[in-house]
Amino acid sequence: DFILAAGDDWTDEDLFKVLPETAYSIKVGLSSSLARFNVINYKEIRKLLEEFDKK
Repeated sequence: DFILAAGDDWTDEDLFKVLPETAYSIKVGLSSSLARFNVINYKEIRKLLEEFDKK
C-alpha cells in the first residue's frame, strides 16, 4: 500500500507517530518533526501532487 501524509500543524505529529515505516510523511515547514521529510511550504506539496497527477 502507498501512504502519503502531509501536515503543517503540531497535531499532525500524532498521525506521523502511528504511520508505518513505509509511509511517506511530510512536515510542511522546517520545524522538527516525526515526519520522514520536510518541505518549506504548501506550494511544495502542491507540486508533488501535480506530479502524481501526470503519471
